Amino acid sequence: MPRTDREWLSMKHVVLYSGGASSAYMAYLVLQEQKKEEVVLLHTPTFTENHDADTFRCRVARRLGVPITEWGDGRDLDELLEDQKAIPGQFLPFCTVELKQKMKEEYFKYLKSQNQDFIEYVGFGLEEGKRVHNALNRAGQTGRTIRFSIYEKKIPDCEIKRMIEQEWKIPLPQTYKNGLNHNNCIPCYKAGKTSWRVYWEQYPERYWKAAEYEERYGYTVFKDCSLTELAVWFEKDKEWEDMQYHLKDYFPCEYWA
Repeated sequence: MPRTDREWLSMKHVVLYSGGASSAYMAYLVLQEQKKEEVVLLHTPTFTENHDADTFRCRVARRLGVPITEWGDGRDLDELLEDQKAIPGQFLPFCTVELKQKMKEEYFKYLKSQNQDFIEYVGFGLEEGKRVHNALNRAGQTGRTIRFSIYEKKIPDCEIKRMIEQEWKIPLPQTYKNGLNHNNCIPCYKAGKTSWRVYWEQYPERYWKAAEYEERYGYTVFKDCSLTELAVWFEKDKEWEDMQYHLKDYFPCEYWA
């Protein structure tokens, strides 16, 4: 049944606002079409990000003129691992489930308790068509409306970052400059060996903390080696072509598929 004008006036437009470049630009695109008072920048914190993640989020929010709505579990990633007595990964993403997905769903339940309808917006990019397709299928099963404006408008990542740096005059988070393609947890346990090499080189304290969890709980991030063994490969400067990694080896937290 089509919505009435009255129903559309009460609509909330909820942007999943991780604090990376894509979610920042996603918020910008939504605000080109919607009233500020109807837009929500929903941030579900993990408290395990690079030190400048909050700075970037706040600078973008101030420029857009919309406050950040934070809805979190309260635990950081280390506390979650200690509670679970395990480490997450691509096939056991309990970090995403507990700290991101459950928190998002709690917020949506809150909106429903206020008789508030909403549309969800996710900053998937040009190369994430499979995830867009899977997310649309899930949304269709629940009757939820979800949009992917960056994907729909075919906006390349380089243009997003150019606009943020050159037109908005906001420095990108240090994680991008260090070679990562995300601005989320350090480390992201769902990332591939490319990202873990950056963690080993740029964030050694976090890398060896993860290695300690592997030893403590008896799980490994990768099936073929431990992080301690992987560090030996890094030290030897092994050719990357032999390491079976992917150019884009990061699985975003908003959806896992």
